Amino acid sequence: MTSSTACLCRPALHPSSSFQRLQLPLVALLMSAFSLSTYAQAQAQPQVQATVAPAPINEQMLDVGGRKLHAILMGDEKAQATIVFESGFSMDLSAWRRVAPQLAPRAKVLIYSRAGHGQSEPSPAPVSLQQSGRDLSALLKAAQLPPPYVLVGHSYGAFLIRDFASRHPEQIAGLVFVDPAHERYDQVLKPLDAARLAAEQAHLERGAPERFRADVRYIQSIMDAGKLPDAGGPLPDVPAVVLTSTRRYAKPEVLLHTPAGMSAWRQLHSDFFAQFSNGAHVLTPTSGHHIQFDEPHLVVAAVDQVIRLSQEQAQRRALEAARAKLGGDLQAAAAAADPQAAVELAIRAPGLSEADVNNAGYAILGDGKQAPRAQLAALVLGANARLYPKSDNAADSHGEVLLKLGRRAEARAEFARALSLAEATGRSPRVLDSYRKHLAEAAELAAKP
Repeated sequence: MTSSTACLCRPALHPSSSFQRLQLPLVALLMSAFSLSTYAQAQAQPQVQATVAPAPINEQMLDVGGRKLHAILMGDEKAQATIVFESGFSMDLSAWRRVAPQLAPRAKVLIYSRAGHGQSEPSPAPVSLQQSGRDLSALLKAAQLPPPYVLVGHSYGAFLIRDFASRHPEQIAGLVFVDPAHERYDQVLKPLDAARLAAEQAHLERGAPERFRADVRYIQSIMDAGKLPDAGGPLPDVPAVVLTSTRRYAKPEVLLHTPAGMSAWRQLHSDFFAQFSNGAHVLTPTSGHHIQFDEPHLVVAAVDQVIRLSQEQAQRRALEAARAKLGGDLQAAAAAADPQAAVELAIRAPGLSEADVNNAGYAILGDGKQAPRAQLAALVLGANARLYPKSDNAADSHGEVLLKLGRRAEARAEFARALSLAEATGRSPRVLDSYRKHLAEAAELAAKP
């Protein structure tokens, strides 16, 4: 990525004062508009100082099919992780100015303004999650950023990354939800004070700038339905972190900020996170809805955690695939012209450990009553013992299969080698006793005619 100057510190818009008062909650949606109060608070704080050299920044207007979107790419082109940020309602790419630069030294980072936001050109198509997803797909292609992606969405941006991930699950490495919007919030909030909720909704639409009123109506239709429209399918079970604001408001200005409203918000987030098997649900009483402004370090930590977990998950899946392939390769080795050579090659596949090969050998051996299986197991465990000549466990395992084949002298020699190695490395008394038992058993059988 080539370097250029890009501003990450100016506001995306200056909404009307009536819109500002209600934009934070958007009732159920938690409107993510960049309010003047939030902007003033963010500007009053010192800019986060990077602890490493700034990553290269490439600011572009990228074509997404006859229109151009404003995007900033930064970070290490060689990094494995690609992080894509989706801003909340009415917010442009500057929403991530306190987060993206901190992640850029160790990842590829894309922040952008959706159609009609910031410097991005508007779209003639009606507002929808699907249209935004199509724009994002085109943008990623234009930016030459291949998957997999870690998607980060704030508020309404969470709807967008959910829709994209449900349609492209194979492209997703992880998900981070920053105080995410939830489609069932109005349904939960309405029983608390239906009249107040309706008044806030009406006030919100009247106060919204003209260019965002279609967005407001579309978002409200999602809240009324209580579900995302035309979802592509379930979300992939990838590492995920949900960040939830649990701030207490002494004088709640909107229904959302009442104790009951905040409790419902927290519970919806908890229920939403339950679908993921790996990750964390993080609560913060310090931040308001804009956690990326109030506590950017929490967002950075969440992204780092998801990247780490996704890399670990990828490694586990790669190992599972390698183990499955090993089983097939070892079975095929039995019919090879040179079974021994085929076994030696199979167990040296990248990523496999001594234990993996050992377990594969025992799986082939089974109960040891089938001679062909026992013979193949002897080839596997023998090759493993040679590959790891200082392993007492590999030597002992080889001895066991040799004993089952009736090769008593060879088994006795392997058990003796296992015991010697174990004594030299200070193995536990339990392990030493088991090796002595095996050696004695082999010696006793060897003495019989």
